[in-house]
This record gives sequence, structure tokens and C-alpha cells, in this order.
Amino acid sequence: MVCFCHYGNPLSAGDHFFTKLFLFFKQYGKFGVEIFFVISGFIIPYSLYKGKYQLGDYFTFLYKRLLRLHPPYLLALFITLVIMYFSYKTRHVAFPEDFASITRSLVYLHFPPDNPVFWTLAVEAQYYLFVGLFYVLLVNYSSLAYFLVVPVFLFLGHTSLVENFSLLKYFVFFFIGNTAFMIYLGIGNRWINSFSLASLVGFSYFFYELPAFLCSTFTLSFILLYRKQVLSSLKFIGTISYSIYLIHFPIGIKFINLLKPRINPSYSWLLFIVTVVFVVLVSLIFYKIIEAFSEDISKKIKYREYKQRLL
Repeated sequence: MVCFCHYGNPLSAGDHFFTKLFLFFKQYGKFGVEIFFVISGFIIPYSLYKGKYQLGDYFTFLYKRLLRLHPPYLLALFITLVIMYFSYKTRHVAFPEDFASITRSLVYLHFPPDNPVFWTLAVEAQYYLFVGLFYVLLVNYSSLAYFLVVPVFLFLGHTSLVENFSLLKYFVFFFIGNTAFMIYLGIGNRWINSFSLASLVGFSYFFYELPAFLCSTFTLSFILLYRKQVLSSLKFIGTISYSIYLIHFPIGIKFINLLKPRINPSYSWLLFIVTVVFVVLVSLIFYKIIEAFSEDISKKIKYREYKQRLL
């Protein structure tokens, strides 16, 4: 959805048969981010539960997340900066990055303008710092978590603090995923879980855009209700989705900008399809080179109780 949003933007210009379709992608594809946050809200606690995570494993958890996600990000950042350098040089425009900004980008405090999706990684990094602590409270003292901690953070998400802590703005979607995790595994009081989930979904309806509410509710329903096998093609996309997310903008947008002036607008649909296929192929290579390696070394690190059980 996010790819479709970004690729629909430049292809929606002009008056051709697919203009409205690309405008639709541009307007609504961005809500894939909320889907991403709900999934993360579900799957991170789920993985902690399966790994027998305890509070004493907090820094191990952060280390595992760092190994899993940061090396691919660094490579994507490097690719972005290289593309930016030659693009700006070709157009005789001053390169907007310097040593200080690049250094800040290494730790999610700044992001190059030619890869705007990186901002969500800062939100995720903040979420990891939070969920490693919140998880223990959620599974052991769910009433305290739901009736004190969650309302406080939802309130803070509508204050000026969001300017410095972007996670606060999107907490409700992570909390929806967290509660789905509790219901999915039958942890805690089911009535409290159900009430909390209904309250969170209602909160997203009243305080966020309708498409964000619909996307998050659909994702929640899929997590809780779908029990059939997933198509292998979707599993493949899921496997390389992080790689696609990291590099789709600088590579795909430059590819579109390069070819768009050379084709008739009526063939914009073909350019769209070719771009998506091209980016998927490049992302597969990216996954093989760096992400699969990061994934493997992260999986090899176990939490203490899990290691003791193996012994």
C-alpha cells in the first residue's frame, strides 16, 4: 500500500484513463502505515511470549532488534545517499546532507528527504524501547496496563509531546495489536481484553482518520479470525517486505522519473507495473545480501529462560 501510494503520486499527474486510480493509491495507500503498526503491536509481544522473555532480557531484546533491523537500514541509507548525490549533482543542485545530518541519520534522529519512509523506523525504535518494558506489565498485570498506562499514553498522544516522541501519536494502533495478542493467546481476563479492545478501536474511530480506523480494524479482524493457509506468493512478499519498504522510494521514484518523460501517459499503468516488479527484484537481492543475514544472527540469540530450557 505504501509503495502504491508513493508510485501513484507522480503517475497521477495529467489526464489519462488511470489518473483516478493513481489518485486513489496516492490518497489511501499511506494508511498501510497503520496496518504496519497494528501488526508490529501484535507480533513483537507474540515473539516475546514464544521466546520466554523476562524483564531481565530487556537489553538482549533490544540487541536482537538492533541486529535484525539496523544493518539493512544502514545499507538502505547508504544506497539512498548515493542515489541522492548523483541525482543532485546531475541537476546541479546542492547536496542537502552533511556529516552531522548523516551521523544523526545513523541513529534515527534525521532522515534524508529522498527516502521519507524512514520516519516510521524512528517510531518503531521508540516502540521497541517501550514494549520491552510494557510487555511484562501487560501479561502479568493487564488491568493496571489497560486502565492506567494505556489511557495515560493515549492522552499524551494528543499533546505537544508528539513533536519529540512520534510514537505517542500512533500508540493506539500498537495497543490494538497488543490487545489482539492477548486475545489470540488467551492471556488475562477475556472480558477486560474485549472491553479494552473495543475502547481502543472506538478511540481510533473518533480521533483518527476514517481510513486509518478501517485499515486497523481490518488488520485486527484478519489476525483474530483468519485461520487458513496463506498463499505462497504473499509469504514471499511478506518475507522481503522490510527490504521493499527500505528501498522502494529512492529506487522506484527515480526509476519512474527517468522513464516517465519518455512514455505516453496512457501507458502509465505499464510503467507502474514494471516499477513494482523491478523494485521487488531489487529488494529480493537486497534481502539475500543483507537482511537474511541480519535475520539469522538475530534468531541465534536466545533469552535466558529459553536457553535454560534448551539445556
